Amino acid sequence: PFLALGWYRGQHEDAAATQPRGELRAGQRWRFTLRLRQPHGSVNPHGFDYELYLFELGVGATGYVRDAPAILLHSAAGFPVERLRQAVRDAIEAKIEDRRIAGVLAALAIGDQAAIDREDWDLFRNTGVAHLMSISGLHITMFAWLAGALVGVLWRRSRRALLLIPVPAAARWGGLAAALAYSLLSGWGVPAQRTVWMLAAVTLLQSQAAVWPWPLVLLAAAGVVSFIDPWALLQPGFWLSFGAVGLLMASQPALTASVTVPAESGSKAGLKAGLKRFASVLSGGVRTQVIATLGLTPLTLVFFQQVSLVGLIANLFAIPVVTLLITPLALLGVLAAPLWLLGAWVSTKFIAALGWLAALPGAVWGLPA
Repeated sequence: PFLALGWYRGQHEDAAATQPRGELRAGQRWRFTLRLRQPHGSVNPHGFDYELYLFELGVGATGYVRDAPAILLHSAAGFPVERLRQAVRDAIEAKIEDRRIAGVLAALAIGDQAAIDREDWDLFRNTGVAHLMSISGLHITMFAWLAGALVGVLWRRSRRALLLIPVPAAARWGGLAAALAYSLLSGWGVPAQRTVWMLAAVTLLQSQAAVWPWPLVLLAAAGVVSFIDPWALLQPGFWLSFGAVGLLMASQPALTASVTVPAESGSKAGLKAGLKRFASVLSGGVRTQVIATLGLTPLTLVFFQQVSLVGLIANLFAIPVVTLLITPLALLGVLAAPLWLLGAWVSTKFIAALGWLAALPGAVWGLPA
């Protein structure tokens, strides 16, 4: 089991708000004198169950480091993935002067949600975009889709590869491998695990060359997730994730209506066809967001007792900006650090726009539990 520990500067009333007495980095091995106790949390009706949260994370005890001397035994003892995540966060903080923006990039690149300030979390919740600021199923699925498309393009360029595995199969498995790698880099959180298991279940079903009705595909994926992590059934994220996917699957036939373009020739016809395709994609995106927002509103009220009335407008630009701009720039910055500066500029404008929406009267609607 894991331990959740605090290491404070002193035994005064503000000790919990101070920094640790020593610099702690991933991969270090220490020898401490600890004071441990059984995990405990208040169980208030409709409140956050902290004890259940610790249980799901596998935390067997909580406590703090005593004043006895602490000894650093090893500075890099294994845990290569965690050390890589530490190095990425340190590099982001060294490149971006604004700690607020650096925290957003770190959260999207390596899943460090603690790097985002509490005030920013309130802003994201009030505008209905909090689901975008953590490594959620949307990020991992989008990353898997982009990686699968890239694998498909590269696969078509190799005659030997085409003889081994068909392009669609290579793209599916390549996307799944990319999703797994991204989930590990982001800390292998519970939402990331659910998404990987769901993608794996769908990939296996598609590899059987059988056409399954979408409710059975969704049920199979949910069955795999709940078999591996039964406690996921108690988490709002489980029901919101599968509820959103189910709503979009159920509405898919209405979104795939073909757009007929009159048979014309010349550049004018090409421009008209391009505008019609753009209008079709735009209307499909708006309709998808409307379906997801309205369909998940009852669950959002049940779980969180509030719903953002500006969330529909916020998500219309937040989803493409975060998933197609900020998150890719945060990840590509690992290879080319200057891209973090561009990501920071986009993040600054994005947060400013959210702040304007959150300041509108009646932006959030709350109800008693």
